[in-house]
Amino acid sequence: MANLRQKLLRIISPQSFANIKLLILREGRTGLHEFSMSGTNLYRAVVMGVILLPLVLFMGAQLLLETAHSSRVNRLRRDNVRLLSRVDRMDSQIAELERSLGMLSDLDQDLRMHANIPLIPGEIRMIGTGGGGIDVTYDLDYLLPSEDLSVVAMSHRVDVLYRALKLEQLSYESIKDSLKNDLARLRNTPSIRPMTQGTFTSGFGYRRDPYDPRIRHMHRGLDISVRRGTEVRSTAGGQVTATRFDRNLGLYIKIDHGNGFHTIYGHMRDAAVVQGQRVSRGTLIGWSGNTGRSTAPHLHYEVRHYNQTQNPLNYF
Repeated sequence: MANLRQKLLRIISPQSFANIKLLILREGRTGLHEFSMSGTNLYRAVVMGVILLPLVLFMGAQLLLETAHSSRVNRLRRDNVRLLSRVDRMDSQIAELERSLGMLSDLDQDLRMHANIPLIPGEIRMIGTGGGGIDVTYDLDYLLPSEDLSVVAMSHRVDVLYRALKLEQLSYESIKDSLKNDLARLRNTPSIRPMTQGTFTSGFGYRRDPYDPRIRHMHRGLDISVRRGTEVRSTAGGQVTATRFDRNLGLYIKIDHGNGFHTIYGHMRDAAVVQGQRVSRGTLIGWSGNTGRSTAPHLHYEVRHYNQTQNPLNYF
């Protein structure tokens, strides 16, 4: 081992390079050119190369690292500017959503009031329906240079918006169900005239008997004077419960509208419906006539609510 070390030292010693001459021949236009270097100078060049090579490699690596780091920092700065711009836009959008939600809440309360539905108390609107919010587990505000922008605050506002929108959704479903029930009730409530023409000749209330003026009795409907054969239409949706002849009313039609409402159409000439048939508001049910105890062609129209006669004029 010692002999090998001594041989290596003799090889790389200055004396070993003293007898070496380096010749470099380069061919050019004018012929061959000779470059020579003595062994001593070659030795010095090798030593300098060995010393300078690590330094050059280190400085090169440092330059590459600094260049990569600078490029990454510049990219992060650009991304941060874009992120701040995006966060600022999101903050503005959240503010706009909050204003829109406030208007929606006002409309909801106004609609509830007009639909005769209980209003949602303010404290309920403040807390929403609960649950389903966004869980903020980290404080990221240190990433934002402005104190006016807060990731935690924005997340909390989004959570409040989420719960408030869920409440509005539930409120909408409640209003829709209530209005659907009201519409069904309104469709089955007498609310139009049984015919588009004619003159009111005898109203609801006590009157003299047309056959014997000495007798006063309760007139439970409204008489409409029209030509024989005038179309008579149902004043609401319902089911025909009678199409029969009566000594006083003549041929009459009775319709059950539900919710305690019934209508009667008397002194008819002909019927266009049969017992058990379903009708809608405005359905043709027959033609006026002069049947039964009647002095002239007309329609006798009655409205009853839970078997109590009502003034038909209140339902036009």
